[in-house]
Amino acid sequence: MRILRTASSSGPEAVRVNRVAAYTAFAWVMVFLAWHVVWALTGLAWPEASERHGAARVVAEAFSVIVLLMVAVGVALPLALVQAWGRRVPAWMLAAGVWFGCVLLGARGFSGVADAIARATGVLPHGLTGMTTEQVYGSAHPSVWARVAGAVTDVMFAVGGVVFGVAGVAFRRVQRTS
Repeated sequence: MRILRTASSSGPEAVRVNRVAAYTAFAWVMVFLAWHVVWALTGLAWPEASERHGAARVVAEAFSVIVLLMVAVGVALPLALVQAWGRRVPAWMLAAGVWFGCVLLGARGFSGVADAIARATGVLPHGLTGMTTEQVYGSAHPSVWARVAGAVTDVMFAVGGVVFGVAGVAFRRVQRTS
């Protein structure tokens, strides 16, 4: 039985695909961070830990720290897949990080899109989350911008999940051929 190697699994081609996928994931992270700047500049609501008290405040502060750590890892991880300094990190840790990002971003994004569609179409007036429009947006009649920004954010999370998944597949191919 003869085994045929395709161009997509060959060494140099796999390395090129890995580079493109990793830099695409990095570009997505940068666009996503820029999107958060847009949110801040347009005055859209952002949950503040100072608005909470007791255990809820501690949880909100811990969540903020976790999110900042995830952002730092999310910026460095795609670059570590292709930069020389990334070779100092065990490949299994890089792969685990990429797949964790894929699952987390994809789950957040696709569930957000599904929730918004269910609420907008009236199939589930309170969406998948059981929350009213007022609970989601902080207003019973949110602005068009708030709705668009929410939808764009959900789609961006979903795209991030896909991009990190592609980077994970490409990284695995490079690991198998090296």
